[in-house]
Amino acid sequence: MSNIVLSGPTMVLLVRDLQRSIDYYKHLGFHYELVGGPMVQHVHMTRDSVVFILHPASNPDDVRPFSTVKGGLYFDAFCYCNVREFLEEFTEKGIEIVRGPDLNDFFSEFTIQDPDGYRIAFGG
Repeated sequence: MSNIVLSGPTMVLLVRDLQRSIDYYKHLGFHYELVGGPMVQHVHMTRDSVVFILHPASNPDDVRPFSTVKGGLYFDAFCYCNVREFLEEFTEKGIEIVRGPDLNDFFSEFTIQDPDGYRIAFGG
C-alpha cells in the first residue's frame, strides 16, 4: 500500500479576459498566484485544496465550457463543501446562484457561473 496522497482538484480554465476572471475568483475568496515564465503565463487561483488554473485564450471563441455543450453536465467543476456555509458567504457577497440551492438532509447543492460561463457546483 502506498503513502502517496492526492489532493486537488486542479483544473485548467481557458478564459477570455484574465483580469476579469482573477477579480471574480478573488471575490469568491480564492488566492492569486502568477505562474510561468515570460513565454507562458497563467494564474493559479486557490482556495483550500481547490485550484483553478486560469489561462488566457489566444482566441476568445476557444472558450467553451463543458456545461454549454449539448450532452454536457450542468457543471464544469464540482466542489465538496459545507453547502450552507458557502451559500451564506456567496449570498452575502452578491454572487449569483444559477442553479439551486437544493437544500435537504441527504445532499445539498447549488451552482454559480463565472464570467466565461464555467459552472461550479458546490455540494455536500
